[in-house]
Amino acid sequence: MTTETTPDARSGDTPTTGMSRYRALFGTPGVVPMTLAALVGRLPSGMIGLVLVIGIVQSTGSYTQAGVAAALYAVGVGVSGPLRGRAADRRGASIVLVVSGAGQGVALLALLVALAARAPIVVPLVISFLIGVMLPPISPIMRTMWSRSLTDPGVRTAAFALESIVVDAVFIIGPSAVALLLAVTNGSVALAVTAVLTAGGCLGLAAAGAIRASRPTGGDGPRDWRGPLRAGGVRWMLPIGLLATGGIIGVEVALLATSDALGHPDAGGLLIAAFSVGSVFGGLAYGAARLRGTSAQHLGVFLAVLACGYGVAFLVTNLWWLALVFAVSGIALAPMMTAQFTAMEEVAPEDSMTESFAWLNALGQGGGALAAAAAGGLASGGNPGGGFLVAAGMAVVAALLTLAIRPSAPAPGAPA
Repeated sequence: MTTETTPDARSGDTPTTGMSRYRALFGTPGVVPMTLAALVGRLPSGMIGLVLVIGIVQSTGSYTQAGVAAALYAVGVGVSGPLRGRAADRRGASIVLVVSGAGQGVALLALLVALAARAPIVVPLVISFLIGVMLPPISPIMRTMWSRSLTDPGVRTAAFALESIVVDAVFIIGPSAVALLLAVTNGSVALAVTAVLTAGGCLGLAAAGAIRASRPTGGDGPRDWRGPLRAGGVRWMLPIGLLATGGIIGVEVALLATSDALGHPDAGGLLIAAFSVGSVFGGLAYGAARLRGTSAQHLGVFLAVLACGYGVAFLVTNLWWLALVFAVSGIALAPMMTAQFTAMEEVAPEDSMTESFAWLNALGQGGGALAAAAAGGLASGGNPGGGFLVAAGMAVVAALLTLAIRPSAPAPGAPA
């Protein structure tokens, strides 16, 4: 991949510690508009779950049907993620962004029409699945672009940290934007705005010079049908992603259930926000720091810190203390995600980088479904904080699995 960069951003002359990493990153021509376009295109990820539920409830009055729609959306995201990543590797990132961004925008508008026309419930349910299928693979594409275009390790670490911070921002700004739209309009307008954001952000990102300059990898020769799964390191990273990322969803369910059990159901969102705010600060610090050891070792340490935080949360029965626990333990969240994707970068085949990241995302979605089901079941059984222990156990197992990761990427096309 080729991209316009400043000499400092790609050379060994760039300082590798402190905020100079971020200065070098944002000093690279095109990075700021590209990052903003990626943020806009990803905002719908923090909005769609809410607008799906709200739109269907306002149309049908059924939370059961809304829940099924949300589940189908999640299934669509999970099953199609690696395919979208493979398409970006083999066909190019720009075309995948255009097709998926426009496709998801059209699907969201189709849902709006179906709900307005009071179509049979099977229609919005199918459309909900298609909305998930068409989710643009912005995060895998951005991580692949950073990996290939930034040769300075310190600047690349800052870029990966920025990705984790942006994801946190999406899940703070997105729900807040939905709440604002609902306060002044209705669910139909929220759906329409979500459609415009996903299409506009993806088209803007696809037009960026670095994205347009990227080329499919691997040439025109025969390809291994297994893609990145042929690499043993990639296969080892997938259960780590399932456990490490999935546990976060279990924590969110436990936070909502705990705040409800303590008589403050509206405080659940604030507790999740405290977790995210801590994560943003931690991500900024990790991107600026120079730590000893490998990314896999960093990942194991941050998972252990999170496990301790989850365990303490299980013992806390005061909302203010719970907010403090997650604001502090959240400092390890974005660094954990950054180290996770950096470790995947180090073991992924070069010709399947985007698909490797997409597999990590997909397994995280699957782990989230498992953790949410377990946390929800425990909450229904009278243990609202049980999800904290579920997440703690998942983090501990994932931390132990990192001990086997070695940062040596196989050559493209090499057997596992």
